[in-house]
Amino acid sequence: MTMPNGPSGSLPKDLVALQRFAVLMDEQFAIPLIGTRIGLDALIGFVPGIGDAGGALLSSWIILGALRHRVPGVHILRMVLNVALDTMVGAVPVLGDVFDIFFKENVDNVALILRYRDPTRPPRSAVGIWLAAATIAVFLIALFLATLLAVGRVFAWLAG
Repeated sequence: MTMPNGPSGSLPKDLVALQRFAVLMDEQFAIPLIGTRIGLDALIGFVPGIGDAGGALLSSWIILGALRHRVPGVHILRMVLNVALDTMVGAVPVLGDVFDIFFKENVDNVALILRYRDPTRPPRSAVGIWLAAATIAVFLIALFLATLLAVGRVFAWLAG
C-alpha cells in the first residue's frame, strides 16, 4: 500500500501500525481469478447480525488515529461516513458482502490521515480522543441498529 506522506519509516509508529491494520482489514488476502484483495472486514461481515458492527468497531481505531493526529473535522466526518456506509450496506444480505469486497474504507481512511494530519503539532490527549470516540461509536451503533430495523421492515413488507 502506497501512502501519500512518503515511506512508512518516516512515520510515527502508531501511523505505521494503522497502515498495517488497514491492509489487514481490507487487502490481506488475494482472491484468485477476480484480481482483487479482501481483508478481515469482508470476512467478518459474513457473520449475520454482528459481523458488520464488529467491523465498524474495529475500523474506529483508524478514526482514533485521525483524532490523535489532529486531522481536521471535515475529514474525520468523511472517515465516519466511510465506516457508516460500509456498515449500512454491509447489513444488507449478499449485496453487503459483495460491497465489502470492493469498498476499502480502512485503506481510504488511513490515506486521509496521512494526507491531512498536522505533523507540526503534538498529538491530542487521550481524554479528548476517547470522548470524541465514544460519541462516534454511539453514532455508528445507532446507525447500524436503524439500518437493521429498516432492512427488517422491508423484508416484512415483502413477505407480508
